[in-house]
Amino acid sequence: MAKIVVIGGGFGGLNFLYKAKKSDNEFILIDKTNHHLFQPLLYQVATAVLSPADIAVPIRNLFNNDKNVNVILGEVKDIDKDSNLLTLDDGEIISYDYLIISAGSKHSYFGKNDWSKYSNGLKIINDALDIRDRILKAFEKAEKEKDELKRQEYLNFVIVGAGPTGVEMAGSIAEIAYKNMKKEYRNFETSDANVYLIEAGPKILSMFSEKLATKAEQYLKDLGVTVRKNEKVINIQKNTLTTESSEIITDNIIWAAGNEASPLIKKLDTDIDLQGRALVNDYCLIKDSNNIFVIGDASNFKTKDNKSLPGIAPVAIQQGRYLAKIIKNKTKGKETKPFKYADKGMMATVGRFKAVGVVGSLEITGLVAWLFWSLIHLVYLIGYRSKIVVAIEWIYAYFFNKRGTRLIYRDIDR
Repeated sequence: MAKIVVIGGGFGGLNFLYKAKKSDNEFILIDKTNHHLFQPLLYQVATAVLSPADIAVPIRNLFNNDKNVNVILGEVKDIDKDSNLLTLDDGEIISYDYLIISAGSKHSYFGKNDWSKYSNGLKIINDALDIRDRILKAFEKAEKEKDELKRQEYLNFVIVGAGPTGVEMAGSIAEIAYKNMKKEYRNFETSDANVYLIEAGPKILSMFSEKLATKAEQYLKDLGVTVRKNEKVINIQKNTLTTESSEIITDNIIWAAGNEASPLIKKLDTDIDLQGRALVNDYCLIKDSNNIFVIGDASNFKTKDNKSLPGIAPVAIQQGRYLAKIIKNKTKGKETKPFKYADKGMMATVGRFKAVGVVGSLEITGLVAWLFWSLIHLVYLIGYRSKIVVAIEWIYAYFFNKRGTRLIYRDIDR
């Protein structure tokens, strides 16, 4: 019987445990939070479509019938590869036979960490709630503001980074301003709001084809979003964002431009890339190790054509399931084939009833893509109740043009 420690209750860690738990091995899952978060829909919490409980589920509840799975709420602070030991933030030391790290990633400001004081990233539930409250409070402040210039500061929304998260955020904020709340204020028009999407590269959604990126950009412009490409942010200060060619006075900056791996990876003293991700071999093992695996956002797995797999949920899910096979075979003395990712496509939604995506080799757009996107996300959501609630909330938000979670209850003024 082997003792297997899993760090991180995200897609990779959970899918490993789902497949591996039916064995005689002992499993320990360590996570900094008590819940699994469905991150692809986090932007919908930030834009008042869904509530946090709609996309999160208590981890202990998932394994309450599995006596060989022990869940620990804590944070790993150090790893001793030579002794097969790790240390938690409370000083507890845990031994392992196999270690699986699926610790995810955090925001990267490319060395400009002081920018974080004046912007909001989107990685955890608290981030989403902070952004939601800032968006809703911005309109309330604008309602009371008599000075037009100051009012516009509240009504300028800037999203930095035009990957899927940035595109989805921009489209959703535009819908709040121009559709959901357009008749609710008396002292200004919500159409006075400006939603800017800033991208340093030559196109949005860089992982998609030129055709799909162009289509997504048109959808955004139809919603009223101002898309600025080839425009690098050079400074963020209180109420001001400066790019190479312009300056925007704003009280609302959302950072979606970069990620870096969990700092825990540096504790492994192994080869890493510029984003701090562990370089792993064909079996998801770190260099010079036969019992430490890194998967998901925290790893850099290169395919046969030397391309790194993207940090998306399907990659982590497939790697987690693959590791379950590896552990099973190792305990039985059998060999396992190298990991091979089955690319089933990617999708990004752009407002209600609009999306772009690749399914297999087929490129799809518009309503058809949005329906595919909706179905895929419902399938991957954990929990029967969650699927029903999210489906109902989507009907309410998208078909009746209303958002039911527009509550302000946090004091997040900077």
